[in-house]
This record gives sequence, C-alpha cells and structure tokens, in this order.
Amino acid sequence: MNDFAILNILYDDEKYRLCLQDIIWSILDEFTWALPAHIPQNTDIENCITHIDLFASETAFALAEISHILSDKLDKTIVERIKYEVYRRVLKPYLSGRKNSWDCLENNWSAVCAGSVGSAFLYFGTDEEIQTVLPRIKETLEYYLKGFGDDGACVEGINYWAYGFGYFTYFAQLLYQYSDGKDNLLDNKKVENIAVFPQKLWFKNNNTVTFSDCGDKFTQRSGLIHFLKQKYSQIAVHDDNCSLEFDGDGCYRFAHLIRDFAWRKNNIKVQTESENGFYYFKNAGWYIKRTSNYEFAAKAGDNKESHNHNDIGVFLLNVGGDKIVTDPGRGEYTSDYFSSKRYKYFPPSALAHSVPVVNGIVQQEGEEYRGNIVKATENELIIDCKDAYNDCSLKELTRKFEFYDDKIVLNDNFAFDTDKNDVTEHFVFDVKPTECENGLKIGNTEMCYNVSDFECKINEVTYASNYNKQKTVYTVDLKHIVKIKTVETKFEFNIKILERSENK
Repeated sequence: MNDFAILNILYDDEKYRLCLQDIIWSILDEFTWALPAHIPQNTDIENCITHIDLFASETAFALAEISHILSDKLDKTIVERIKYEVYRRVLKPYLSGRKNSWDCLENNWSAVCAGSVGSAFLYFGTDEEIQTVLPRIKETLEYYLKGFGDDGACVEGINYWAYGFGYFTYFAQLLYQYSDGKDNLLDNKKVENIAVFPQKLWFKNNNTVTFSDCGDKFTQRSGLIHFLKQKYSQIAVHDDNCSLEFDGDGCYRFAHLIRDFAWRKNNIKVQTESENGFYYFKNAGWYIKRTSNYEFAAKAGDNKESHNHNDIGVFLLNVGGDKIVTDPGRGEYTSDYFSSKRYKYFPPSALAHSVPVVNGIVQQEGEEYRGNIVKATENELIIDCKDAYNDCSLKELTRKFEFYDDKIVLNDNFAFDTDKNDVTEHFVFDVKPTECENGLKIGNTEMCYNVSDFECKINEVTYASNYNKQKTVYTVDLKHIVKIKTVETKFEFNIKILERSENK
C-alpha cells in the first residue's frame, strides 16, 4: 500500500491509482485489523473485528491519512468505505468508552495506539467527537511519558524509541495544527529530553547500544529527526547512512514513511561523527562512554523492564568501529517470545549477556532482580549487582569499571557467607576469541587476566534474530578455580587500534 500511495502522491497515473484502490479494498475486507496474537482467546466475533491493538490503530491512522491526502484521486466509494470501516472497527468502539489493555501502559503501546486513534479522529471525527475523546487520548499519552524518567532514556531500546515517540510526535503535530497552536504536547522539558536521547547511543560504523529488544544498527526516521531538529536545536541529524531505507520497515508503516518524504529538509546540517564524552542516565541506570579509541555502554535497572533482558551489569565494548563485547539485542518475534517462555530464547536470557554466573545461578526475570549504579564519573563506573541473583549466600557483587585512554579495567568483587562458592565470569563476543598467554585476543583487543585462576571454555552460539535472521556470537565461560568466601576477579581490556577486524 505504501508504495502505491507514494506513487499516487508523486504522479498522476491511472495504473497507480487502480493498484492502490485494489490494495485498500483488500484491507477493508479483512476480517480484523488486529494481529491474531494480540486478540485474547475465546473472544467473540464482534470483539475480534473491533479489537484495537497496535496494528488496528495504525491501519486506521494510515487509511485516514491516505484518504485525506488523496481524496481527489481516489474513487468516492473507496473514500466513503474507508471512513465507514475506520469508524466501525476503531473510532466507534473507542467512543463507546470500552477499555483497552494499552490505556494505562507505560511503553510504546500507549503512544502508538493512542496517537494513531487520536490522529484518525482528527482526520475523520466531528469537533464534538474529538473533544469527547481528547482527554482520554491525552491521559494515555501521559502514561507513555511516565515510562521515561526525567533523563529521557528509553529502556525499551532505540528502535522502540523511534516507534513510540514517532507516533507521539505525529499526533502532537496534528493536534497542534487542529488547535491552531493552542495545544502543544511538544512544549515540555521531559519530551525534549526524550527527543535528544537517541543521538547519545550512536557509535562508529552505525553501531548502537543494543540493550533490550534492539536492532544491531543505528537507524533513524529521517523525517522524524528533521522535524524534531526544528523544535529542539540540540538534536543531532546524522547522515543518510543512518536513515532507514524506503523498505527498511518490515511492517511498512505509512505514518513513518510519508513523513520521511514530507518532513525531510535537504539543506539541514548533518553530523557525520559521534561526539566523545560520557552520559549517565540516572533514571534508567544506563551509562554510555565514547572516546577516540573505544565506545562503551553498561546498565543496571531491573529485570522487569519493557522488552526486558536478564542483563543487570551487562556491558558493551566497541573498538575501531568493531563490536567486541556484544549484546545480541532482539530475538525472533514469536508469540512464545512474549510469553512465560520468553527467557528460553537465547537473546533475552542471562547467558546472552556478559554477566557473572553465581553458584550455577543465572539472573532471573522479575522486578526484584535489580542493580544500582553506585558511582558514575568520566573515569569510573560502579554497579551493585547483588540483588540480581537469587542466592541468599551472596552478600556482595559489585562491578567496577575504570576507564583509561587505551584500556578498560573490570573488577568484580564477590563476597559470600559460606565457603566453596562457584564463580563463573561469562562474556559474549561478536568475534571469535583465541586464547593467548595473558588471556584472550578478541579482534583489536586483548582481555588480560590471571589465566592460572580460571578454567576457560569457548562456545559458538547461533540464534534467530528478528525476522528470523541467523546470527552467531561467541560465549566465554571463565570458571574461577579457587572456592572461597571472597573472590576478586580482574580483567584488563587492552585496546589496540590496528586494521578493522575481519567480518565473521
């Protein structure tokens, strides 16, 4: 639909119009616009048809917008049918006051659903209907904003920042226009902090911080970023290498795409390199550091975050544009991936992250499993990870990172109230490590440690990422041989900037 909608906007060609109308007609004839996995079991037929989820709300928004833009080109019957189906499936059920699962969610759902439904009302609704639903739409969007701390960090990951905040922004701008500038949801300091968040996660070679369910490359919706730049001067606009391609969205969201065309500015100043420095997102528990030699990220938080991975104390390290210590990011999206079986999948599990294994216990999901950043400065980061493990004998587990120009030093300190404890330091690498005299060689980096203190085991792990792409990482288990009450492990990541390492 997107392709032919854009072609109809650009060209006056009958064959494009007919193709678009055929596609729209097929969408209007669908049994439901909701994704089957989102519809509760044993739902009656009528409620299946009128179930409002991400896809139903996005479809309503897209059809309303296409109908508005192309009203003079589309057959009148198609235009009337679009309005009829949008009302029948989405607007009338929402007007009825029926509660939705996303009304009070503090994640991307609330922004996408409320923003899309609100936008469809702004296109199709009467003034009376708009005034009726507007307080409820705004209330849900407030819940979305509650999912962020004042630092503006999106714990769901950078891709979900673009998804949720994109739809928040699209509705905000339509509402601003509808109200003649009187209702401005973007005139808010917290919203501004959310808007500037992604640029702090941009690493060399278009890599990014892959915490939570995040893709492995930094991509931006160029229209969204260019628009936000007009609102907030500190927004960094990256070059086209970071822009999502025309068909780069597997869900083909029209709201994103049309604004990539309409909001993009050709004369806007771009930033070709990320700025060095460190960022501490206190509310989210994220720490980001960029230098001319390496890029680093680590997090605390808890293990019940939206799109959570069991990863308290995890860290990432990139050297010379290459990933060294990595995080697999998002796995293949299936119904089980978002069920109680989620952590049987490799990407969200603790074993997909560079965090210790304590007495054979890996981190579990749940808000009670958490960590706290004790100290965050340009040269030092300390994370208290003790509460991330369900081990009553564990009395202390702190991760201390010290940062230098050419190395990073990691000290893990364990304290137990019993003897004979097992400590395994677990690492996940993007390139295959090789054992050497002082530890491991990984790409342009050496990880040095006292090899006589550990048993080393290297494994190759292949897993399904999103869209079922097969990817491979390498895990290393360093089992501490000495079993005592107090254990201190030390690892030096010595940075050696040579040629870019070979791709796997």
